Amino acid sequence: MMTGRRHHVVVGGYDVYEAGHPVRRLLPSREVSMVGPVVLLDHFGPARLAPGQGVVIAAHGHAHLATLTYFFSGASLHEDDLGSRAVVEAGAVAWMHAGSGIVHSERTPEEWRARGGVGHGIQAWVALPEELEMSAPSFQLARPHEIPELASGSAILRLLVGEMGGARSPIETCSPVSFVEARTGGTAAEVPLEATHGARAILFVQGSGALDGVVVDTGSFAVLRDGAAPVLNLAPHSIAVMVGGLYLGRRYLEGNFIASTEARLDATLLRMRASGS
Repeated sequence: MMTGRRHHVVVGGYDVYEAGHPVRRLLPSREVSMVGPVVLLDHFGPARLAPGQGVVIAAHGHAHLATLTYFFSGASLHEDDLGSRAVVEAGAVAWMHAGSGIVHSERTPEEWRARGGVGHGIQAWVALPEELEMSAPSFQLARPHEIPELASGSAILRLLVGEMGGARSPIETCSPVSFVEARTGGTAAEVPLEATHGARAILFVQGSGALDGVVVDTGSFAVLRDGAAPVLNLAPHSIAVMVGGLYLGRRYLEGNFIASTEARLDATLLRMRASGS
């Protein structure tokens, strides 16, 4: 369901299941297929896992995209066929450039599984420029202390990916794209948003929030209209994530793969399936 406002439209999303657990999918939706280069956005949790419980996502392939994985709480063990093996802890940013093709798996780390806890985070798929869809795959991990933080009133803005206010995330991307977490402590905050050249949207993750005083439900995804520069209001102990960037053109999606042309997507599907990915 999508509702309209002067500066934005709100997408409620729908539920899908990953490894037997419900995940809220905000993109793609019937109303909004992409926000700039962002093709897919999932919001999972918060879900409490008892000691001994965990999530296992078996090895699978991706191509012609980059993925972002970010935890508000919890953790995941990433392994891929490049030889990367890293625990993605809460507050860290994992950026996997699939390029021509990569195979990876994700699972709850054994230490975290043993004690249990709350798993809560997002995962996004970002389109690559057409000329880089067949580039070499790579994996980057920025630890929590490496993420730049900016103050906006009483809110803390964590620059997960992209540039803002003279600061720059350590994550290297191949096109303009931005992911920024806005978080409040015990005090409400107003965060003025500047108009940008690219598309932009805000996921209201926790607590309560509003745009120019218009309340947006927790878990909803507010897609800003072109040129909009509203004020983001956040109540105490709230979290929102702003995403966006420059549109790279239409993308075709099937399963875990996207491409700029149907021919490239079909060829990749045949190649990856032949390799068992």
